[in-house]
Amino acid sequence: MTTASTPICVVGAGTMGRGIAQTALAAGHPVYLVDPQQAQLTAAAEDIEARLAKRHPAIAASLDSLLTTCTSIESAPQHPYTVVIEAVLESLDVKAAVFAAAAGHFGPDCILATNTSSLSVSEIAARSPMPHRVVGMHFFNPVPIMKLVEVVTGLQTDPRVADDIDKLAVAWGKTVARVTNAPGFIVNRVARGFYGEPLRLLQECAASPATLDAIIRNSGGFKMGPFELMDLIGHDVNAAVTRTVWTAFNFDPRFEPSRIQDELVAAGRYGRKRGQGFYRYAADAEPDAPAQVQAGSPPAQAIRRGPSSELDAVVERSGITVTYEESARDAPAELVLDAAVVVLTRGRTARSESAERDGVPVVVLDRCLSFADATGIAVASSHEYSLPTVAAVLHLAGITAHPVSDVPGLVLARTLAVVANEAWETTMQGVASPDAIDTAMKLGTNYPAGPFEWTRTWSRSAVLELLDALWSSYHDTRYRANRLLRD
Repeated sequence: MTTASTPICVVGAGTMGRGIAQTALAAGHPVYLVDPQQAQLTAAAEDIEARLAKRHPAIAASLDSLLTTCTSIESAPQHPYTVVIEAVLESLDVKAAVFAAAAGHFGPDCILATNTSSLSVSEIAARSPMPHRVVGMHFFNPVPIMKLVEVVTGLQTDPRVADDIDKLAVAWGKTVARVTNAPGFIVNRVARGFYGEPLRLLQECAASPATLDAIIRNSGGFKMGPFELMDLIGHDVNAAVTRTVWTAFNFDPRFEPSRIQDELVAAGRYGRKRGQGFYRYAADAEPDAPAQVQAGSPPAQAIRRGPSSELDAVVERSGITVTYEESARDAPAELVLDAAVVVLTRGRTARSESAERDGVPVVVLDRCLSFADATGIAVASSHEYSLPTVAAVLHLAGITAHPVSDVPGLVLARTLAVVANEAWETTMQGVASPDAIDTAMKLGTNYPAGPFEWTRTWSRSAVLELLDALWSSYHDTRYRANRLLRD
């Protein structure tokens, strides 16, 4: 059992280790910070003290009695119930050596917590002299700010050890997502589609990175689009995580790395930290502008057919006058603007939707997490001349029309359907509950909603229809729908 007086031994004085140590100190724990480099320890102690002084001045003032810096685990004070948290290189050999030293020094009652983001907790435990005392405690950067901790149980983990780490994280003000060991845990697994699907769209020349980012921000409510986020994370890091998860899942196409991202890594264009990734970050760099459809004249006639749908929110926001017509019971929702038919994406191309209507011009709108809040949306057309009229109605509604190539599923709908599908796969396999997954994705990646939440918003059948249409277009097992979506 852990208490506020339980010593915390943090191994590794890099950015993550410093954040963990600061968080433990802020909660009142004595902390042993271990790193073989004395210069790293000195810099870490100064950094931690400066950060604590801003929010916890009393703890900063007594830091000499709470923080012990050590160049080896063996030189740390011995306490039998120490919680050891490693934040070292993502290497099985390195982590195994840390836990072997910690077990030998602190004894059989210590807890060995790994902060790994991509390695198997069960495999780390198998290399430890006390596998039942090994548990995953995956923090997110910056640790003092990010609320999520994934607590991961390996095959050998004593449930009481996982419970103790759960309670410890909660005492530190964190929200815990409990996870059964699996590649990528929750966040690094479920989030792969948020990067992978836009990268595929880029490879298909559907739109520019700036346009795709704008669509996902403005129609999905995401704070950052996938390309600017990958630039921030670093393509070397992001691509490595993708490849690790892909390899761990025996090269499943759902996690296949992107040739475009591999090319950026090969060229040394890692993103912000190198001054260039998908975007340029030099002081004189001009920001890339997303493509927009120039709005034309509003339609002379607007007709609404079919069941109620998100199209009604567009009509209401635009203020246009609409005539309502009866349609067949199973007909999709349509908004007819002069000669063009506007539909929400069902995962089909505008050309195929047009062919079903005897060649009538069709404009397909992307889905939004909330049409009431959207400020931009992807549009694709079977006949390009119909776009300005649709853009005029969207403009009246306060929504920018972003043109993309006529690709199946457009942008947000396609991306979020893939992410949601992986979330359903993750819970079907017993890795984590739907609530844990939604919580993890909102707190760990700052999503505006969790994948199960947006499945409920769109309906399970709508997500399934999108995935089945993508499968029909590509015949790529990446788009195989989880069977729970069919239940």
